[in-house]
Amino acid sequence: MKKQEHQLFYTWVGMMYRCYKPYHKHYKYYGAKGVKVCSKWHDFWGFIDDVDNHLLNGHLLYEKRYQLDKDINGGKVYSLENCVVTLKTKNENASRSKQQKKILVVSDKEEIEFKSLAETCQKLNIKRSTLISCLKRGNRHKKTGCIFKYL
Repeated sequence: MKKQEHQLFYTWVGMMYRCYKPYHKHYKYYGAKGVKVCSKWHDFWGFIDDVDNHLLNGHLLYEKRYQLDKDINGGKVYSLENCVVTLKTKNENASRSKQQKKILVVSDKEEIEFKSLAETCQKLNIKRSTLISCLKRGNRHKKTGCIFKYL
């Protein structure tokens, strides 16, 4: 069988591209942050050998509702030692919450901490684009008089 015809080929390609191709849309979250793939898994068939014969519940990766996750065990390397098989929904929810950045709002009177951009916008009735602009430039918001910072 050609590797391109294997059911997990695009799982492997996605992992490799996220880590090593700067033009990939998610490279900034992986390769740019030092995430790598172990040397054995640089070879597609080495990856398949571990998934099929060594990875706990590796057979579940053949079902669309499961994904490979390196973060649960706290690793920055995709490898047999770091990776687990998890439900796609669980992995996506964990990824979303990890990407949320807390916001500190500083006014003349107080400092308030919000858990996300969305919460800050909602509570202060500010457009998302306006908040992002204030965060990038570090300038004071005209209506509220507040300064915003990432935590």
